[in-house]
Amino acid sequence: MKRVAVAVLFLAVLGGFGCGKKKDYANLSIEEVFRPYGIKSGYIKYKVSGDDEGYEYLWWDEYGLKTHKHRQVVSVKYGNVPLEGWDIGTKEWIYSYGRRYKKKYIKKELRYEYTPDSIIGSARPNNLLLILRGRWNKLTPEQRNKIGPAIEKFAKELQLGIVYKGMIQKPNQLFTKKIVGKKADVYKVKGKDIRIFVYKGIPLGWEVITPDGSEIFVEAVEIKENIEVPPDKFGPLKGPKVRTVVYTEDSLAVQQEKILINEMLKTYLPELFEY
Repeated sequence: MKRVAVAVLFLAVLGGFGCGKKKDYANLSIEEVFRPYGIKSGYIKYKVSGDDEGYEYLWWDEYGLKTHKHRQVVSVKYGNVPLEGWDIGTKEWIYSYGRRYKKKYIKKELRYEYTPDSIIGSARPNNLLLILRGRWNKLTPEQRNKIGPAIEKFAKELQLGIVYKGMIQKPNQLFTKKIVGKKADVYKVKGKDIRIFVYKGIPLGWEVITPDGSEIFVEAVEIKENIEVPPDKFGPLKGPKVRTVVYTEDSLAVQQEKILINEMLKTYLPELFEY
């Protein structure tokens, strides 16, 4: 099940940018250049089937720089075990949470009963955006105009999964799927049974079938565009049974992540390191 979860993780957020006249990047902030989604804000409800059954929910704002993903499913493959998790992203912090359950065996019914209990999570700096912002702010107007398009392109490739860079089959006009009344482009990973359905840079669903037979199918059943999303969606979860472990800039795990992100940027966005 973890292999499926990892595959779904990089698919949860996909980037895309619309076409238009040439931009002047000189006076733009990094947040105006590095935009994961093509729609400012919205909400999507997804139906999950396959090894897991249930629903996922996505709220976003500022073109995907703020996201709140909530997954509430039952693992059918592993005995109807409930799974609930949250992934929340802001321009400064990333939060990840999972719910713990009290497990009780019902002997007469030969099954386990799960009672929702505490929620445990972590917070860490959004190192990718922080590093990009730091380098962007040091560029001259001429350098920004040169590198801006590359950063936009990088955002799209990043959202499609850096691990599959060069393996994504681009959609064509005939390769589309209609989901919740929207015409979604269909992307496929070469050599793998993975399909991604994207509408204006927004994921409307994905299908993942792994070599060991694990299956996850996710498809939007409701979408709302350009809505007012409550600000409290984009922050740490709160409550008497919620615990958030904070990893600061000086934490070893955060320092190691910064090293990895810098190496990734040097590989996929070398223009940023020319100055």
